[in-house]
Formats: sequence, structure tokens, C-alpha cells
Amino acid sequence: MKSFMLMAALVGCALAEGPSLAVYKSFEKPDVVAGNDVKVTVTVYNKGNAAAFDVKMDDSNWGAGIAGGKQEWAQIAADESVSATYTVSPTAAGTVMSVEPAKVTFAAEKGAETVKVAFSNHVYDASKSEGVDVLSQAEFDKKTSLRVKEWFTYLLLLVIPLGMPFIFYQQSNNTLVARRSAEQKAETDVASKKKASPGKKSSGRKN
Repeated sequence: MKSFMLMAALVGCALAEGPSLAVYKSFEKPDVVAGNDVKVTVTVYNKGNAAAFDVKMDDSNWGAGIAGGKQEWAQIAADESVSATYTVSPTAAGTVMSVEPAKVTFAAEKGAETVKVAFSNHVYDASKSEGVDVLSQAEFDKKTSLRVKEWFTYLLLLVIPLGMPFIFYQQSNNTLVARRSAEQKAETDVASKKKASPGKKSSGRKN
């Protein structure tokens, strides 16, 4: 039994040997605006323990009228990464630009006819959309504006319920302070009058 388990482990290790590519695709900016080129970077990392040969990256599936990018590398050593950067021109505003994963083919030996395939990540959530909406410049400016008016209105609406109790408290406190000051002044005036005009002394007869 132990011999069988050891044999299975050795076979598993043997199957795990060789090149293994991980592909990551990214945009320089998250928004796509009509008339502005989009900078795309595809990075290929060999996470295997052997070199990959005849590596070909194809990221040309962007839909009609949009040219993608292609790149070839003769070899990518184990634990080495390479990158390809290019630009695509989005279509007219209001359309959807297809964003498919980049495809990479490679061989475990130089000149081998059998190739393996690796795909990159989805730049956008493929479950929600088949691509990315192309915005007009006006839509992009509106989306990325500071929205000063909206923030001012929000802050004003926030200050009213929070500020009114403080204003009422301040007014009541000022009224109380003024009343106490008036009472203290009245008491001081009464004491001053008593001190200025002392009462008459009573006279008595001796028998």
C-alpha cells in the first residue's frame, strides 16, 4: 500500500514538472472613452520549473474595427515574466467594446508540435457584460467630476438637522446667562443703595 502511494506521489510530481504559464491582462485606466486610446498590458509569468518555448500571445479579439495586439517570445525561462504593451482605439460612444481574455500558446520543448494553451483573466466581469461600455467625453467628465453642487446640497441637508439643536441650545444658554447677569446686577444695585443710605438710629429716654 505504501509503495503504491509513493508511486502515485512520484507520478504526480512528474506530471507537475514542466512549464506552466499564468497570464494577466490589465488596462491603464478603468474607463474607456471614445477617441482616447486605451493602453493594454499583458504579462506572462512562467510559474513552472522548466522553460516554455515558442510562446505566442494573441489578444486580437476586440470586436470589429478594433486591432488588438500580438507578441511572440522564443523562450520564457522558469520563474521569469515578460510583458507586452499596446494600445487599442475604442469604437464610437454608446457601443460595447469586446474584452475577451488574451490567449497564449506554448510548447514544453523547442520546435515541438504539441502546444499548450493558457488564457488571461477577464479585465471586466464577464458574468455581467460581454465587454465594456464606451463613454463619450461628456459622460466621462460627468462621471469623474467633483460634483460640487451635489456635495454642497448634501452637506447643507446634513448640517440642518445636526446644527439646529446646537443653535437652540446656544440661544437658551445665552438667554440664561443674560438673565443671571441681570439678576446679579440688580442685587449689586440694591446692596449699593443700602450701603449708601444707612437706617436711622432709635433714641431712648432714661428713667
